Amino acid sequence: MKHPGTRRALALWCPDWSLLATRTEHGLDPDVALALMEKGRVVARSAAADTEGVTVGLRLREAQARCPGITLLPHDPLRDARAFEPVVRAVDEVVPGLDVRRPGLVAVHVAGAARYYGSEEAAARAVADQVRGVAGLVDVRIGVADGIHAAELAAQATTVSTPLRVLPPGTSRTFLADLPLDVLANLPGAGPELVTLLKRLGLTTLGDFAALPGASVRARFGVPGMQAHDLARGREVAPVCPAAAPPDLTRHVVFEPGLERVDQVAFGCRTMAEEFIATLTARQLVCSQVLISVFTDEDAISQAGRAHSDQVWTHPRHFTSAEVLDRIRWQLQGAASTALASPTTRHGAVVRVEVAPLALDDAAAHAGGLWRDGPADRIHHTATRLQGRLGHDGVLTATIGGGRLLAERTQLRPWGEAAPTPQARKADQPWPGSLPGLAPTLVYDEPVPVRLLDATGSLIRVGARGELSADPAWLDPRALDPTGAGPRRVTAWAGPWPIRQRWWDPSESRRVDRVQLVDDHDQAWLLLYEQFDPADPEPWSVEGRYD
Repeated sequence: MKHPGTRRALALWCPDWSLLATRTEHGLDPDVALALMEKGRVVARSAAADTEGVTVGLRLREAQARCPGITLLPHDPLRDARAFEPVVRAVDEVVPGLDVRRPGLVAVHVAGAARYYGSEEAAARAVADQVRGVAGLVDVRIGVADGIHAAELAAQATTVSTPLRVLPPGTSRTFLADLPLDVLANLPGAGPELVTLLKRLGLTTLGDFAALPGASVRARFGVPGMQAHDLARGREVAPVCPAAAPPDLTRHVVFEPGLERVDQVAFGCRTMAEEFIATLTARQLVCSQVLISVFTDEDAISQAGRAHSDQVWTHPRHFTSAEVLDRIRWQLQGAASTALASPTTRHGAVVRVEVAPLALDDAAAHAGGLWRDGPADRIHHTATRLQGRLGHDGVLTATIGGGRLLAERTQLRPWGEAAPTPQARKADQPWPGSLPGLAPTLVYDEPVPVRLLDATGSLIRVGARGELSADPAWLDPRALDPTGAGPRRVTAWAGPWPIRQRWWDPSESRRVDRVQLVDDHDQAWLLLYEQFDPADPEPWSVEGRYD
């Protein structure tokens, strides 16, 4: 029986969409054992990996142990959504008013399309014919039923040989009753925990769950359990929300014949970059992150048009056409330098350049001030102009990262690139042996050699047990003293504090000791002691200076 208010829906499902998007981006063969990882666990795996025993939820080490030749790549939801946009636009050309439930799944009310094409089956086949081949899509499954969730499960119940399943009106609940409870794990309002609990209660199918009284389910499992109960009974929980397909804001330029010089390609991309920004401006949008793809004639022959160079560029504010052109030129220069570094590899001439927006924002949020730009705007404009003249790596900005030595904690990145996350910077890890409290005002790129002497003028050394051979009395700053006045008297000192890195690996182990001191010029120093040879005459160096 069809529940009142439930409308006929069509669900287009692309099996293993995340794997398809990843293979397309990285140019991997479909037969390669591939697994996508998130938080150290497998979230999707290919058929070849499944044959070797790799399952969803498996830890990274266990997946590698079961399949030594497996390719492990991070799961990227943004990549999945970006790759799915051409499919969405293709469906919208046949049946407008679609609802993207997630990358790889599209839903739409089928009543209007059924009247236009003559039947629900004809509408479904028209959709399948339209999207097949788009974005490398071959396996397309479609289900039609009362409600989107029943249509999705009907699509998932299809096979490669029979990719279409249409449930007659009023039969969706009967179809759902025979399905196992595991299908609830990926539906809204449910989850693996609820499925596990229902199995412990002796339930095995959706029909068993649907037979329970609604009031009892709500009292025991709350709102999420009640939503899952409604799904099992064929009721609509999250109906289709029709929306227009996202516009195609990607712009490209084709060169026939291909160009090999960077300046020629950059000049040919000028109009395309201006059109790209003008299109965003007309929609009152700005872009702070773009994906630039460069295709060569070699790619078209050997890799079916796969981009020779894909790179994501980030801007601290938003891109102008000139700045997009700069990024294209820098990317081409980087590819050219790579070709020179590997003369055995031929990269071919550039035949196509694409620019796709990845991060968009409302232009009103980036409007300039009414009277004048503030100091931050002037800094931004100056740094951007310098970067345009000096190149992408010509202007750098610093971020504090993880590490024991101060030089290790300084991480430089080109101006405009997004700051790395704390996890990438490893700043949230304990780092035993790192300097606590306030850091020195001045940190030298490379430690500067100095001499730390005792009262007799002899060089002080650190013993095997981490103790000083004598109390520090004199500091000879050498190159750090512009006056050349010679040794300074030490008025206060503390330490040493040991740093022992990778002591278990003789080839990479490092032993360093730190000492803080103040001289008679009221200057505070942070010293390092690292002895590479027992007779090393200069084991001391300055890591930083306090002002």
